Amino acid sequence: MKKEIDNIFVDVRNAFRLLTRYQERVLNIVNYIREQTPYTDMWGSKNWYSDEIKSRRNSPDKEYAKLNVFKDMWGLDFLYGHFFEYYFGRTKKGRYTIEMSIFQVSDDGYFISNDENKHMTDISSYANSEISHSYLVFNVSVYTTKQSQLWLHDPDRPEEDWKDFLTRFLESSIDKIITSTDKEHTILKKYEMQQFTSQSEADKVIRDFAKLILDNTGVRIFKESFYRD
Repeated sequence: MKKEIDNIFVDVRNAFRLLTRYQERVLNIVNYIREQTPYTDMWGSKNWYSDEIKSRRNSPDKEYAKLNVFKDMWGLDFLYGHFFEYYFGRTKKGRYTIEMSIFQVSDDGYFISNDENKHMTDISSYANSEISHSYLVFNVSVYTTKQSQLWLHDPDRPEEDWKDFLTRFLESSIDKIITSTDKEHTILKKYEMQQFTSQSEADKVIRDFAKLILDNTGVRIFKESFYRD
């Protein structure tokens, strides 16, 4: 019995070491993608399917132990890389504003599960790991209006909020959504993590998404080298 318990914690240590290397790799990939665009910075958001750990104002020492932790937190609240958005912001290209982000979806097992009682915190309700996926989802809006009207939004479904829109996409088997009006185009596309195993493979993904944007908007957002045959 003791040996079995010891082995469980060996697995835990190995899992954290693997996750450390994995998250470093994902961050490097996202940074590389951003560097091929005009964006010079990025911001993060975790508050999609689990909560960020926020600062607590009444800490006994304002410079020590500042995070708000409590009994009913989810385990996923501590796992930022499970689902994370890297938001690049907005940039201008002529009369167009271009807004972009990349979503890290490390496990879509919750989204593709057929369990009627599935819950994000109940990993036993997820689809099997072998049939689940790990994605980067590219998201871009190109518009001439003051603010985006189609960012994570389908005008045919006005009742949906951003999270509803994103959830519906992640639950579906389709790999892209293109939504357009006469003043805006929004494009989302899933790319499996296996497509980023090297810089040359990542470049193929960037070329694919660059062409998708160009074909639908006429706008070139990536460096010129990604538009050459």
